[in-house]
Amino acid sequence: MKPNTQLPLLTLILLMAGGLALAACGSPDPIPVYVTPTPAVTATPPATPLPDTAGMRPVSSASRQGTPAATLPPGVNYGPIVGPEYTAQPLYTPLPNIPRERPCPAIITAPQVTLYGAPQRSAEAVGAAAERQQLTVREMYTDGEGLRWANTDAGWLLLSDGAMQFATLGALRSCAVLAGDEPDTTLLGLHLLNWASQAQVLGLVQRLVDAGQPMGTLKGLSGAEGTLNEAKRISPQTVTIFRSIIHGFTGGDCPNGDNDPITEAREWVESLQRHWAPVNADYYELMNECGANIDWVRDFSIEAMKVASEYDQCLLLFSFPAGVPDVEDYETLVPVFEHILANPCASGRLHGVAMHAYTGNEGGRLSEASVWLAFRHRLIYDFLKQRVPNVTDVPVYYTEAGQGSGYTIESCEDITIDAIQYIYQLEEDPYVKGVNLWNVGTIPNVAWVDLTDCLGTIGSALVDYYSE
Repeated sequence: MKPNTQLPLLTLILLMAGGLALAACGSPDPIPVYVTPTPAVTATPPATPLPDTAGMRPVSSASRQGTPAATLPPGVNYGPIVGPEYTAQPLYTPLPNIPRERPCPAIITAPQVTLYGAPQRSAEAVGAAAERQQLTVREMYTDGEGLRWANTDAGWLLLSDGAMQFATLGALRSCAVLAGDEPDTTLLGLHLLNWASQAQVLGLVQRLVDAGQPMGTLKGLSGAEGTLNEAKRISPQTVTIFRSIIHGFTGGDCPNGDNDPITEAREWVESLQRHWAPVNADYYELMNECGANIDWVRDFSIEAMKVASEYDQCLLLFSFPAGVPDVEDYETLVPVFEHILANPCASGRLHGVAMHAYTGNEGGRLSEASVWLAFRHRLIYDFLKQRVPNVTDVPVYYTEAGQGSGYTIESCEDITIDAIQYIYQLEEDPYVKGVNLWNVGTIPNVAWVDLTDCLGTIGSALVDYYSE
């Protein structure tokens, strides 16, 4: 039979014409491809609404040449997740607006322990707990044998007996308070610019004392001496910090980094004595956000502590700006921490480190800021733990902590929520002893934040936070 050559030619012409017609109706842009598999609710899924492609980058069809077509399971299609029953999950779990202080956990370390009705081994057994179980501790007790007991929500728990350990307390500030290693005060305090808001500040100090939760720390600059002294009288548990903005007979935050550090440290501390004398502070902050060479800071700081010891004074060192210096620079500062640990400045007290925390952007929250800006103590102390045994015995105070760059806040409610969320996270680091919230008080022609009108809101939040 002779083959028909006209039929294939006609077919080819028709196919080419159809392809041209389809091309004329199409678009030259790449085809968006969405690749999130969505299980269907029924065997025949309902029609999927058109996806919202705003901000999504299409995947070019050309890039998928040679890729075999996907074989989907029955009832599965490609497309965005949609539907009334779908709720997008957050990338992180936000903190509650006003949380409560974290309770102290006791973590069981033995295979099984007995819980008693009273803090003595002869008491009636009321339950048991297994290894890794956590119980909430209400109070601590030391019996006549010197054994430590924890009163938990399930009964009395013996923590250890000689070399045998049954449970440990968690690494939270609330545990240090229950163990008697920390005073039962607020972690949050205030930074005072001067005397301008003395009545309101002292009113808050008194309110917290009356609530049974004294203010933990109060820092003041020159002009706030009287407020600090009166606050200490009202609330002896409050740790007071003073920084003179006057050096000798002139103003200034920083010693001269061009001078010999040993000579400069002695002259600097001795010249400040007349300005420190009016307030018997627990700590004196040595300087403020200075840019000296790190080797110079090391030698200056050690000599300054030696001079302060002659006056029975405790210092807070460094006070670097938020975010500096590099963590690796603390290798140079290791001798400073070693000197602190070897030379207590008072009975039961060591010199400490001052840090500053700001968010770097107006309206940003401290509690949501990066670890580099608002939680840099973690980076630094994790670095130092490998080099200085017991470095976490060196106290840290955030002597300035505020939103943005210290000039604006959204509202009293926002700054209060942020401050509470911030200390909620800092409770994980018991070596952070206090936070001085920036700022209370004003001076002419400087638009720094003044939280005077927020003190009532802050006080109410603190009372709620520490209430059981």
